[in-house]
Amino acid sequence: MKKNLIIVSILLISVLLCFGCAAKTTETKTLSVDVVYPFSEDFGTSFKNGIELAAKEINEQGGILKQNITINYNDDGNNTNTAIEVATMIGENNNFPIVIGHRSTDDVLKVAGIYSQHDKILFAPIIASSKVNLAGNEAVYLCAPSENSMAQEMVQSLVAQGISKVAIVHSDGNTYGKDYMQSFEEYAKEAGIEIVDAVSYTPNIDYFRSYVKKWDSLGAQAIVSACVGNDIAILYDFLAQTGNTRPIFASYDIEIEPYTIPQSIKSLTQVTSYFNNTATTGPEVAFIQAYQKAYGQNPDLPAAQAYMALHLAADAANKAQNLDAQAIKKALAENSFETLYGNLNFNKRIINGIDVFQKIYVNNQLVSKDNPTGGGQ
Repeated sequence: MKKNLIIVSILLISVLLCFGCAAKTTETKTLSVDVVYPFSEDFGTSFKNGIELAAKEINEQGGILKQNITINYNDDGNNTNTAIEVATMIGENNNFPIVIGHRSTDDVLKVAGIYSQHDKILFAPIIASSKVNLAGNEAVYLCAPSENSMAQEMVQSLVAQGISKVAIVHSDGNTYGKDYMQSFEEYAKEAGIEIVDAVSYTPNIDYFRSYVKKWDSLGAQAIVSACVGNDIAILYDFLAQTGNTRPIFASYDIEIEPYTIPQSIKSLTQVTSYFNNTATTGPEVAFIQAYQKAYGQNPDLPAAQAYMALHLAADAANKAQNLDAQAIKKALAENSFETLYGNLNFNKRIINGIDVFQKIYVNNQLVSKDNPTGGGQ
């Protein structure tokens, strides 16, 4: 009897062990991907939508190195001090080595060294600063056209419309705005466009009236803006108050947030951008249709950039067949990638291949200037 009990006990233990082994082998591993953005702000929703849509597709396609991904959302509040705290926390974890995000150029340049120190890679989907190529920023990959390429497109558009004298306005102390205007000035000089005045924005209507009088006396035909954040809304309010009738050539920052722009000024505005959210042909269409099906509306530029950046991260790791940051960097340098914009590659950590063009407002929506009817709506 005792012998039989021993045999039964051994069999029972064996079954339990085997059950444990089976449970372990069928367990699905997951990778946590860190994404950073001011999600608490209203304009953070579309960025999150783009990430969630990409994550769903990546998992349906087999994940990253056959592991499903989950998203770890981090809110930096569009604040540099918070961005540094978030980057430090992310650097100390063992999550996926590519981080997606940060909204501000200045924030990205501040946290670049933190990510590099912890052997992390940062995909910056929203900023446009070519300064990522400077020493100390080796962790950062720019996933958007640089301010240099967008300034060149803006100048070409001015020339095509016969504009030869402009006044330019940018936000005081903002890295992106200053760099954009520097590139613009270089291309404008080559094209024979005269910059009659250049100011960093002063938020005072009386000062602004003096600017307008000066621009009138100097024959400025258009206003070029690289304002960011709240300065955009203030600039447009002051332009409306002073009865502006000049065309306004704005940088893409104007479409990242839902800025309040008077209707009289919208009709004068052209925006240098790179995502055609109403495209009915070309590589963007599949993404637009998937986004419409998931969220019932057209995607905007932040949604497109978030979606592209996460897909790029997954593709890079899968091509590297490794989660080592250096192996992924090698894969990024040696491969091209199919994206919602078509086939792209990185040159010194700046993305190549995204077309830049002008947009105008039609029915309160920014659409490609060559397609003023709003595409397939």
